[in-house]
Parts: sequence; C-alpha cells; structure tokens
Amino acid sequence: MNWNLKFRNWHRDFSYFYAALLIAFSISGIALNHRHSWDPRDYVYQTTDIKIDIPEDRETINDEFFENWLKENNIDLELRGTAWRRGGYNLYFGNAYAFINPFTGEGQIERFRVRPILGQMVDLHKSSSDVWIWYSDIFAICVLLICITGLIIAKGKHGFKKRGWKLAAIGILIPSIMWFFL
Repeated sequence: MNWNLKFRNWHRDFSYFYAALLIAFSISGIALNHRHSWDPRDYVYQTTDIKIDIPEDRETINDEFFENWLKENNIDLELRGTAWRRGGYNLYFGNAYAFINPFTGEGQIERFRVRPILGQMVDLHKSSSDVWIWYSDIFAICVLLICITGLIIAKGKHGFKKRGWKLAAIGILIPSIMWFFL
C-alpha cells in the first residue's frame, strides 16, 4: 500500500470537503478578534431617545417598573431582562437593547438586526446544539488530519524533515511566547 498517496488523497479530500467551513471560521474568527471595536454579529438600524422618570426610591426600580413604563409609552418590546452594568440600567429585548442613565433617566433604545452571512458565521462559533457539536468535533478531527497529512506528504528539500520542522517550531514558538506574556 502506498501510504504517501493515501495521505495525499485524504489531505486533498478533507480539504475540499471542509473548505467552506474553514473559510467561514477564518472570516468570522477575524471578525470576533475585533469585537471590542464593533459587533460582528449585529448592527444597529434604529436608535430611539427615551426619558424615564426615575423614582426616588431605587428599590422600586425592577423589571415590573420597566415593563409598566414600556406599556405606558406604547413601546412594543418584550422585556427579557434587566441588569445594572457600566453605571446604568440595561434593558434587554429580543432584537433591541436599552441603556438608561440612573441620574437623568435619559437613554436610548437600539434596535438591531443580524448581519447577513457574517452573523450566521459568528453563530457557528457559539452554537451549543448537540448535532452541531458532534459535527464540529468531526470537523476538528479532520482539520488535525489535514495538518498531519500536510506535514507528511511533502518530501525532499521542502519536506518536514529538511525544512518543515523549522517552520513548525517557529509556528509553535510564537503563540507560546504570546501566551506566556498575555
């Protein structure tokens, strides 16, 4: 049996099969690396300024308080939760978010939509579906096979034994150093 040919075929076939997923993970991975600058999944399409009369008794400010305020002001959003974050009240809705200044009662409701294509790619990184977890585990094993067969199939002066091990060592060294300092 010609193992080099078999490894070459596995390398080629797994690469073809998973090319689209590798591209999707690469693009969305780059986008997620920069999520502190922008939201790669959602974009705001409408912003509405609001003003809430904050009661003196802070103990009365709860989900029910905000739900009543939404009804009284004919704002058709279903409140999914509230939190105190970044020095203010945060209200969470299905496809919207609001931040309320606790001193002035002023705030904004931001309605957002999922970015076409990129939003779905980002969701692949966060999915917890049992079926997706199994599929992505198989994908991870195949990526390992792609890497291992890629190391094995090249022969001669550009093969792993001559040159490839040096590049692989540098490829391990750089993230290891970064990991140590981060």
